[in-house]
This record gives sequence, structure tokens and C-alpha cells, in this order.
Amino acid sequence: MSEPAAEPAAEPAAEPAGVPAAGLDKSRSPADAPPIVVDALTESGNGYRFVVARDGRLHQLAFGIGAGSVPVTVGRSLYPLALPTYGEDPHRMPALRITHADGVMTTRLTYRSHSEADEDGGRVVRIDLVDGDEPIDVTIVVRVWDDYDLVEQWLEITNRQSASVVLHDYASASPALAGSDPCLTHMGGGWAAEWTAFTEPLTLGTKVIESLGGIRPHLQAMPYALIEPAGRASETEGSVVACAIEWVGNTRLSCERSHNGVVRVCAGANPYAAERHIDPGETFRAPAVLWAWSDAGRGALSRRLHRFTREQVVRDGTSIRATVMNNWEATFFAFDEAKLVAMMDDAVAIGAELFLLDDGWFGESHPRDLDDAGLGDWVVDRRKLPNGIEALTDGAQARALRFGLWVEPEMVNVRSSLYAEHPEWVVAEPTRERREERNQLALDLCRPDVRAFVVNTVRRILVDHPGVSYVKWDANRAVSEPGSSVLPADRQSHWPFDSAAGVNDVMAAVAAGHPNTEIMLCASGGGRFDLGSLRHFHEAWTSDNTDPLVRLQMQWAAGWFLPASILSAHVTHWGGKPLAFACAVAMTGRFGIDLDTTACSPDDLAVLRRATTAYHRVRDLVQQGDLYRLVSPLDGERGAVAFLSKDSDRAVVFAFQLDETPGSALAIDCLDPDRTYEVQSISLTDDALPTVERSPGSVLGDEGLPWVLDQPLTAAIFEVSAVD
Repeated sequence: MSEPAAEPAAEPAAEPAGVPAAGLDKSRSPADAPPIVVDALTESGNGYRFVVARDGRLHQLAFGIGAGSVPVTVGRSLYPLALPTYGEDPHRMPALRITHADGVMTTRLTYRSHSEADEDGGRVVRIDLVDGDEPIDVTIVVRVWDDYDLVEQWLEITNRQSASVVLHDYASASPALAGSDPCLTHMGGGWAAEWTAFTEPLTLGTKVIESLGGIRPHLQAMPYALIEPAGRASETEGSVVACAIEWVGNTRLSCERSHNGVVRVCAGANPYAAERHIDPGETFRAPAVLWAWSDAGRGALSRRLHRFTREQVVRDGTSIRATVMNNWEATFFAFDEAKLVAMMDDAVAIGAELFLLDDGWFGESHPRDLDDAGLGDWVVDRRKLPNGIEALTDGAQARALRFGLWVEPEMVNVRSSLYAEHPEWVVAEPTRERREERNQLALDLCRPDVRAFVVNTVRRILVDHPGVSYVKWDANRAVSEPGSSVLPADRQSHWPFDSAAGVNDVMAAVAAGHPNTEIMLCASGGGRFDLGSLRHFHEAWTSDNTDPLVRLQMQWAAGWFLPASILSAHVTHWGGKPLAFACAVAMTGRFGIDLDTTACSPDDLAVLRRATTAYHRVRDLVQQGDLYRLVSPLDGERGAVAFLSKDSDRAVVFAFQLDETPGSALAIDCLDPDRTYEVQSISLTDDALPTVERSPGSVLGDEGLPWVLDQPLTAAIFEVSAVD
């Protein structure tokens, strides 16, 4: 993985050598000059190694595992360009394409300088490149996270010309990988299928995974991918590269495999219909892309990514998440105070800790009885709640429950006071009909006044209702007429990027202004799931599809990158599966309940109570432990996962029977083989005393537990504790 094969070049072979500091002198340096090598490596020696050729161009010497161990020579080896631009290789798609102020369309960059400094918890390496004929500065920036053995990368582009330039393609990262049998795993599938996993070989040509729509693009394609250079890796063996595009807007990932076996990966914001004008003196920063590697399979890689996400990305990532009861699938818009109070009583009886009031609580002049009115008018509907939100928050507090509210602050219904007052605030094109989706329009976050409105909307709700400690932030449409009234006619293509940047700004402002408020990220399900957005949230709604059979597969795929603590997983009746099975699946994420408990049978309430009690006993393991994927559910037969404490003292194992295929023993190979463990079964269907057995960790790893499930859509849960 570390050293890609040579790429053919448009020019003669370039050998590493010293170049003048300015990087603009095209004369060749002496052959014995020492090469200029730039390392962006973790302490383990993984990451990027770059080298400057005699002609001043920057090449990628190595990428990935063992990059720091690659010897630097001044031989005739030709390595791929670190940043391929339009005009350098006419046979391949570039990572960077610019039309300059004089109409020149090619860009040729040479090395000028590099630096390294500690910033924001990581070491930041900056490599400055210039085009000597068309004054443009391009900086490759790599932030190195030593503690997690990964890097983040982005571009900064500054226009030094006398007029604006047009940026057509601007991939944040473009490493080259070599491999004998490369394959790509990506996730997507649209609403209710957003974490559907696809693995396919990378053959000659270019595979492009991209998302559009502007507001909830990750329904279409998740901004995550696994690239395995030497064929499909297992959980414990094989080389694998993880890529995560940290961008709330449209994203693109392309993998171009050349005839020589090199795969060029370009990742970043999607430039489609998003050409960027950069004015003189202006600097454009592309979003960050994260890279991580493993030569020991997918499992080790996932555990490092989970730790990074908990400790450096999501808010309060090392804290335990509450168990939530939500009313949405129980009542939809049809509720009143008495109904909600009855559900809160059930929440207490079951053991939930937070009650979330979803859509439908607002609208005065335009009551929110369906999804066709009220968005934008964030005033309590006194017909449904005559005593206001305060009666509910006070009631929750009296029951020792926290209370949460649903909001969709970036959207507006035409049937609203806000739209009547500010029709110019919506995303629209002046000559086009304003087409609605889900009976709503999107507010234009390119406008400063709209951004201020969104931030103040959330602030006012929380100030007016101090008992609210949790917010579910939703966004339920894509954009079909991407235009802004504050962008000039020749800059309308800036909308996709500027709008996403505006979303990020308001999210950051809300998070900073309300540090004690827990916030869930939602967008028609999992339509926003990038690491950039998650920095402002505590968790995310995995998908509107809560069928436990589908969710088991979705959560498996999401777990390649994200820890269970941020994957909101609620028990519902979607799919009509057995309740105990649905509970067990939801217990492998951030557990919640979305049922009309007032209509549940006593037996169902007992299952929910047992599930909540059991989850609270093991949720520190689920939310903060190390995930080990034991049996994949993607083939539709069985599934199993384990969550292990950092000291290997405790674990919880979830096993699922999906069809009638007989199961063999379940090997739990993550335990300490030299310790003895007590294995206790947890039942969600009765109150019988659990079965308890003792076994050495070596036996549990080699021989495993008997596969006790023989009926489809059943689950088994085992709590494992060291006894020595």
C-alpha cells in the first residue's frame, strides 16, 4: 500500500532532487543535490511522503502504511504527482482544474516551500505550490493525528492574478494507490436505504460515487468509503484504506484505475454545477478529507476511527447517551397534552430517561396538523398544548425525565407567516416556479439575515423553554432550483458550496451558544452524516427505516466508520418484526423507543422494560467500548457483534438469527485468552434467572459459545465478565 507503481507521464521521467527555494527557476539542479522530501507522517510512520523532482514538481513518494520507511533515492524512478492538475496528463481526469484570468485552462504547479506546526490537536504540514506563469498559490495541507494514526487533508487556493479565476474541479485529496486486485466499498441507496453497502472491484476506468441535492445529499451517497488495494479484507486480515469526506454538502469520490494498476482517488466537495470564482487576493479552502489505514483488516481500522470520532469529532463523545422515548411513530401530528403525559408515564415505567416531542407542536396562525403548514412559525400550538411546552417540561422534570423538541429551522412552508413576510428568503431562481418537496421550501443560508434567523430560532426556543435539554434538528427536502438572491448572476454556481458553508456556520453557532443542550442530527433520516457536521452534534438519526432486519445491516455498515454511541436506533413496529428482536437490534446503537406505549400489551411493555434495564447495564460497553464484528448479517443468515471494555474485563455479545439456516458455534475471539470469563445470558422475553457459565478466554475464542438460536428473527444477548 505504501509505494504506488510508477505512472506514465506527459514529460520525461523526473527524479527527486533539490530545487531553488522559490520553486520558479526552471533550470535543472545539480544531480548530486539532496532531494527535498516532505513528510506528513504519524509517529508510526504512516501517512504521506512527498518528494520534489528536479523540475520542481511535487510527487507522491508513498501513501499509507509504512510510508516513512520508503527509501529516498535520486534514481530514475517516476512517482505520481501529488496533485494532478489539468494539463499535466491529458489522458486522465485532474484533481484540480482552473481557468485563469487570461483564459489559460492549464495549471502547472511547482514546489515553493513547506512548514510544520502544532495546530488544533494535530501537527499540520503545509506544502506551498505555485504556478509561475499563471500566478496562483495552492497549498496542500495535511493535519497529522499521531494518537489515532490518521491524517486529514485539504487544499487552500489563493488567486494572485489581476482578475478572477474560475475553479472547476477542486478535490481536497488525490492520493495514488497500487494494488493487485483493488476493490471499493461504499454506502448509499436513497431514503430508507442510505447505509446500504456495496462492494465492487475497481476495473480499468473511473468509478465515481457522488451526491447532489444540496441539503440532504448523504441519502444518495454516504461520504465514506473503504478501498482495499489487494482484494477484499476481512475483519482481521488484509490491507484497507478508509476515506471520509468531512462536508455537509454534495460530495464526490472517484477512483480511476490505470492500465498500470495504479488507482488515483480524488475526494472532496462535488464540483458539479458548483464552479467557483476566486477574486484577486481571495483564498478558497476546500473541505477536509480524512484518511486512515490498516494492514490488519477492517476491525482494527474501525476501532481507531471510533475512538477518533468520540474523542475529537462529536460533542461530549466520551459521555453516556440517554435512552430516548420519541412520540413520532406513535402519534405523528395527532397528539394532545393528555396523550403525551400518558406516554411520559410509560417512559418512566419502562426506564427511559428522555422524552422527545417530535413534529407538530407549533403553528399559531398556520397550525401544524400536517406537513403542509407552520414551518417557520416556531410558536406553540395552544390548541394541542393549552398549557404550553412548560406544562410538559415541568411534568417531565417531576417524573425525573429530560425533555426534547424537534425543529426544522432551515425550512419554511408557503402556508406560514414567515413566508408571507419574507418570500425572498427561500432558495429559488427568479424565472422558475418554486417547486415544493414535502410541501416546503428551503431557506437560503447564503443570506446573512437568514443565517441569523435560524440561529435565533433555536436560541429563542431554548430560552423560552429552559426545560428543553435535547433538540432533534431535521431537514426534509433537496433543492431543485439552486439560486440565491444575494449572489450575482455570474456567481449563482457558488450556491451549492456557500449554502453548505452557511449550514455549517449556523450549526457551529448553535452548538457554541448552547453547550449544555444535546442535539441530534437528522435529515430525512441519514441525509447528513459527515464528520464535519457531526462536530456540532452529539448523535445522528441513522435512517427513517427502523425495520430491525434492515437496521441490523445498516448499523453494521455504519460501524465501519462510526461508533455505536452516535447511531440513534429506536424500536418501532416498522416491518412487523418480533419486538424482542427489534429491541436487541436497537440495543447495538444509542437505544430508544418510538412506539405508542399506551396501546402496547402488558407483554410488550415487559419486553421494553427488560430491554431498557439490560441496556443500561451494558450501554457503557456499547457506547464506549471497542466494537468487534463477529458474524456479518449482510448475507441475510446470521449476525453477531461484541463490544469489549478497554481493559478486556467485560464484554456484551449480541447474536441474531435472520433466517432458518442452522448456526455453528459463535467464536468470541476478542477476549484475553489467558483469563477466565463468566458468561451470563440476558433474556428480553421472560424474567427467568439467566444461565451462567465459566470458560477461559482461549476456549471462547477458539471453540466459542453454542449457537442457541434456531428460529428466524430471534436474538441472544450475553454479558461477559472476567472473574480472575
